[in-house]
Amino acid sequence: MKFTEPQYAEITPELKERLERFREEHDGDPLGGVGTQVLFEDDRVKIWEMILEPGEASDLHHHEHDYYLAISSGDLVAGVTPKGSPMDSFVGIVPPQGNTVPVPKGGTEWAFNVGKQTYREILIELKNT
Repeated sequence: MKFTEPQYAEITPELKERLERFREEHDGDPLGGVGTQVLFEDDRVKIWEMILEPGEASDLHHHEHDYYLAISSGDLVAGVTPKGSPMDSFVGIVPPQGNTVPVPKGGTEWAFNVGKQTYREILIELKNT
């Protein structure tokens, strides 16, 4: 798996409606963790795992630090931002070989598997950023 520039899917009217419905249904969710479970933590990094089956979503989470995402499988994953967010929701395309992408601190979102494949990633949280 190597770093490649993220690719984004066109948000069709049907997909836009699905993302908006998700946002409405989850409005008011409390903040949770950025991944499914913590695999390792020390004073420098926190390593999370996230596995989402098609139609599943993560907790609403905030990126307090910079991260690297090592994405090993999936096809389409949305980042759904809450109402009033300065960022728009997006849908990322997962390349067949996976991808590693940097995520700067500051964003708040749900990860929502809008694809047909299981989405798997390891999140490396850089605590000193």
